Amino acid sequence: MSNNFYDRQRDHHLASSSHQTNQHSPHQNHNQIHNQHQNAQQYPYTKPLITFQRRKRKRTSTLAWCMTLVCAIFWLAVILCGLAVLVVYLVYRPKTPQLKIAAATLNAGYIDTGNLLNADITLLANVINPNKKVDIYFSYLQMDMYFQGIMIGTQVIDAFYEPRGGANLKNLHIITSAVPLPLQVAQEWGNGTQDGGGGVALHLQGRFRTRWLFGRWLRFTNWLKPGCKILMGPPPNGVILRTNC
Repeated sequence: MSNNFYDRQRDHHLASSSHQTNQHSPHQNHNQIHNQHQNAQQYPYTKPLITFQRRKRKRTSTLAWCMTLVCAIFWLAVILCGLAVLVVYLVYRPKTPQLKIAAATLNAGYIDTGNLLNADITLLANVINPNKKVDIYFSYLQMDMYFQGIMIGTQVIDAFYEPRGGANLKNLHIITSAVPLPLQVAQEWGNGTQDGGGGVALHLQGRFRTRWLFGRWLRFTNWLKPGCKILMGPPPNGVILRTNC
């Protein structure tokens, strides 16, 4: 009988322990939830901070892709332009217009009052378009005459159209009046133009504004500066002794 008594007490104790455990488990769950809530209040900006970092990375990646795309488009445009220029050059083979001196005469040239130059020069200039497929329109032409690096006269020529393979002769009449020269330069002019002198070396410098016509639609504008070195004999009938253009 004693054994049955002890068994009943054991079963009762176990039942009581299980009941107490079930009664305390809701309180423990509540404490866990309360602790989690306190942690969330204690670190309220943790989640937004992570979200901001992710957005920043995404924005940086988008900017890098955009910059890469812009660079690729730029270099593609450069390559295409280079290929277009190469194709035009291979098809048309453009050549620079040429300036030649067909004839020239030093009609007069003397030094007055020590270092003032007076001269009268006539020239026949030939402007040549050596291209076989390109027409050229000369919208502005200026011819400057130099002696020892000093400009002694100038003349402007009317605009004209030069077809492919064409040539155009232009008369130039340059008159120099009382142009001051350094004493040494004036002495060189006097020695070269006196009877039996070796002549004077002049430099004709052109300044052309040209418009190149590649077919019907393609146009190209360019400034050119052709030049010629001319050695002329003494006046009044000083002819060309040597020329280099």
